[in-house]
Amino acid sequence: MKIVRQAKQPGFTLLEVLLGMSIMSVMMLLLFASLRICVQNWNAGEKKIAQVSQAAIIQNFLQSKLHATVPLDGAFLEEAQFSFQGSQDQIQFVAAMPASAGRLGLQLFKMNLQPSGRGEQGSYLQVEIQPFFPQGEGEEQGVEKPVIILRKIQRLQFAYFGSENAAKNSDSSWQNDWLEKESLPKLVSIDIELVNGEVWPQLVVALKVDTAFGEMGKPDPSFGIVNGVFVNID
Repeated sequence: MKIVRQAKQPGFTLLEVLLGMSIMSVMMLLLFASLRICVQNWNAGEKKIAQVSQAAIIQNFLQSKLHATVPLDGAFLEEAQFSFQGSQDQIQFVAAMPASAGRLGLQLFKMNLQPSGRGEQGSYLQVEIQPFFPQGEGEEQGVEKPVIILRKIQRLQFAYFGSENAAKNSDSSWQNDWLEKESLPKLVSIDIELVNGEVWPQLVVALKVDTAFGEMGKPDPSFGIVNGVFVNID
């Protein structure tokens, strides 16, 4: 009687299977940790980009409007005064809006810091815009509700560089307010710190307007407020 022996089938022992599963588990754990770190870095990068973009848009808006400030006498305002007035937490000036914003003519900008309501930290910066010159009968006044352009502000401070009086030879210095004067300051600085500890680079704007209110006083048409919403028009 002939006996046929079967060849042994190759395979893994239980120990080898357990060892392989352990190695695979470690590899999966490392892969998951790497993916998690990548996602966290991606989210942090997106957040930082959003913060930088917000800062750039708002600072460009402030710079373009302040740079185009026009020195005018507001004798016909509710309180007769020079068009430019400023303190540490609010500022008023006259500048032009781009044609694409649908608000022709010079506009009176009023920016001020307001405390946030319940449940929200810090303060917010709002802008109110209205035509500077009186409107004729039958014309729309064009006064819009204040628009909030920045929230969660821990500290915001305006400062003004100029002379104490109109004398040409008087020394210029930084001042905390610019009230009841008949001229524009040479520079306006804006310092902003948010409640999350983020400190924006100091913005210093030179107020330059030529005699014809052109070229130097020409506002940047990229930023404005359209239909009560702060937007990047481009």
